[in-house]
Amino acid sequence: MKKLFLTLSYSALTLITYAQQTYSLSGKINGEKANGQTVSLWADNGQKKIGSAVIKNNSFQIKGSFDHPELVRMIIAPAEKSDQKLWKASGFYLDKGRLLLSGHIDSLPSYYYNPKSPNVKAIVEGSQTQNLANQLNRSIIGEQQALSKLDKAYMQEYHLPAIDGKFYTDRGVSILREMEPYKKTVFEKKWTFIRNNPTSRVALDEASYMVMGYGEESLSKLQMDELLQLFGPSWQGEKTFIDFQTAVTKAKATAIGSNILDGPILDKAGNKVQLTSIFPKDKKYILLEFWASWCGPCRGEIPHLRHSYATWKDKGFDIVSISLDEKETDWKKAMTEENMAWNQYNAREGFNSQIAKSYDIQGIPYALLIDSNGTIIKHGMRGASLDRALEELTR
Repeated sequence: MKKLFLTLSYSALTLITYAQQTYSLSGKINGEKANGQTVSLWADNGQKKIGSAVIKNNSFQIKGSFDHPELVRMIIAPAEKSDQKLWKASGFYLDKGRLLLSGHIDSLPSYYYNPKSPNVKAIVEGSQTQNLANQLNRSIIGEQQALSKLDKAYMQEYHLPAIDGKFYTDRGVSILREMEPYKKTVFEKKWTFIRNNPTSRVALDEASYMVMGYGEESLSKLQMDELLQLFGPSWQGEKTFIDFQTAVTKAKATAIGSNILDGPILDKAGNKVQLTSIFPKDKKYILLEFWASWCGPCRGEIPHLRHSYATWKDKGFDIVSISLDEKETDWKKAMTEENMAWNQYNAREGFNSQIAKSYDIQGIPYALLIDSNGTIIKHGMRGASLDRALEELTR
């Protein structure tokens, strides 16, 4: 009976946690250009507008209610249909109670990332959830700064020259190795944060980023199971957790150690074939990569793929490229222009094709390294990451 009472008490507390709560956001946006512009708040990954107000005397106020704290995006625009290049945007965790927000219209981040703009996020006070996010960010700021510096070096010393056909592979691999201890530390700090804060939306969001492949390390199936067990008691039944469970299911299908997923694709003659039927059987390592003619980063990566293919093709390496072009002419024109001499196939329905959905491809280029057994062994195989993997695997 005592156990039943405790269970009911815990359930009641959980229900109270997710009951409708109210907030009042008072904002101060300095700068002459601020007045007359409209502030709007967007939830559900930018899909749902939850409030808006016009800035007057450099101030605004938005009130509303919500089920639980959530990461929202604040957009400031001269008018709803104005040029988006003029829009400003800043994200923060909306929480219950009275919140204060401040910033300057000239230094707030632009709606689309612009490295030349100041990109100073709005300061939010009164949100316990945002305070927790700030705590996590402060704990990894040193490592993030080091990674940012190394990332710039990688771009300037390896990636940009590679686009022009100059391949400084040793330098690119060296920079990636320098990044590794910093990435490992960031991952460990985030993992500890998640374990220590299973009731927090910040922790659930960080776990979601990891599952979707945006983290510093690829998660194993066991790690994904641990996350499900960790968040289940506090988030069971919530839409956010249901979405998380769906993401985990999809991620497990392409986790390291999983077999490649099959699906229909078209060969250069227009014949429908299954991926597993055409997958090279006599190679040790195969790069499975998805791209499209209209994708700038994809086209920028092709010179490196040509170089890697030429370097490693006689050492047991091959490439299977699947284009998501919806027009055959665009696909074949790009193949010719780029001199892509390896295995080429097309998923004519693009992101809506069965093969793209099976791999849950949200963006391209998307590349996996597969072994001779059809097992996924590496994720994110772009640039010097591919060179490093092949060097280590073929020693």
